[in-house]
Formats: sequence, C-alpha cells, structure tokens
Amino acid sequence: MAGISGWGGRALDIGCSVGIIGEHVAERWRDWQVFGVDVDEEALHIARSRSGRVHFCMGDGTRLPFPDAAFDLVICAQVYEHVVDWRSLLSEIYRVLRPNGVCFFSGPNRLSVVEDHYALPLLGWIPRPLAHQIVRWSGKAPYYFERPVSWWTLKRALWEHGFEVEDYTYRLLEDPQRFGMEGRGIRLASTVIRALPRCVRRRLTPILPNFNLVLRRRA
Repeated sequence: MAGISGWGGRALDIGCSVGIIGEHVAERWRDWQVFGVDVDEEALHIARSRSGRVHFCMGDGTRLPFPDAAFDLVICAQVYEHVVDWRSLLSEIYRVLRPNGVCFFSGPNRLSVVEDHYALPLLGWIPRPLAHQIVRWSGKAPYYFERPVSWWTLKRALWEHGFEVEDYTYRLLEDPQRFGMEGRGIRLASTVIRALPRCVRRRLTPILPNFNLVLRRRA
C-alpha cells in the first residue's frame, strides 16, 4: 500500500476469516486501528485467539456494521466471488471508505482459463447450469458456489460506483518477492510476464486468473 503506510488510521479487512491479513497489518503498522469482519463464527473465534491487536466482529460484507467514512484502508481479498450480491459489496466498500481512502481489492476472473477454486478448465466460460453439473460430477462440491465476473464487468461496475482504479496485477507479478508472493508457479509467471512487452500484457488482462486492484474513493 505505497503512500499510506505512514498514516495513523483505521483499516478494515472484509472477509477476514482467521485474521491473518489483519494481524499482519496491525503488526506492521502499530499506530493503526485494525478491524476484521466475517460471517464465519468459527473462523472469528480462531482469529480472536490468535491476535489481541485486531478488533474482530461478525458481519456481512454487503451490510457492514460500521458508519460511513470510517476507514482509511479497506482490504477485500478473494471475497467478492463468495457473496450473493457483489455490487452491494462494492457499495459498502465505497460507503465506509473516507474521501481519498484506499481499498486493495482482489479476486478471480470468470474468464480465467482454469477456475481457481476447483482447478477445472473453462468453468466460467460455460452456462452456469452446466457449470453446476460439472462441479458436481467432479466430486469437488455439490454445485458451483462462486460467482466471479469478467474484467470488463468488474471494471465498469467500479467506475459506476465512483472508484478510481489502478491495476496492480502486473506490478505484483514483476516483483513477487517484494509483495510476499511465493511458489514455483508464481516464479514462472513472473519470468514470463517480465519478458512480455506492455502492449501484449494489455491484451492478456481480460483472461488473467486473478484481479489485483487498488481502488481509491475520490475526495
């Protein structure tokens, strides 16, 4: 989060699960108040037992239990595809961000060649009823729970909600060590991305497996 780490402010991790991200933020930026919210009571119990620096509470990302303009930083990582109404999630992120506040937003791309949750090819490309059947036949889940969207759909919705959008995906892949990204697949992807000219990268964006965006609420 270049440019904001020197502030003393308030941060919110939406869909915090067991609190790993919130704990990391609280440890790194000790003058911040950090909050985590999730619908999973068991995960929140684990989160509270792991960290005494983060304030965890039960809540739905589409109906956040916080007042308007409450946070300087919101983190919404790999959450949007799990909620029933992802547009309401965007509205709530915008509502609780202060003017000039920043949100790190990440999540899967519907048009990824291989679906991230089930490792099934082209799952997001086919009609949803058929996708349900394929997931069921695979034995990995009773149906296709997740609801990822395409790059164009997400980008248009973000603009309509009033966000300024900066795509961080290639920046992460260019320097994965700096951002704590590990694994053989990440190293290979980083090598390939660094070798590609920018004009080719732009054409690949709509089918990248994951979005990594920095959203800013305009003053």
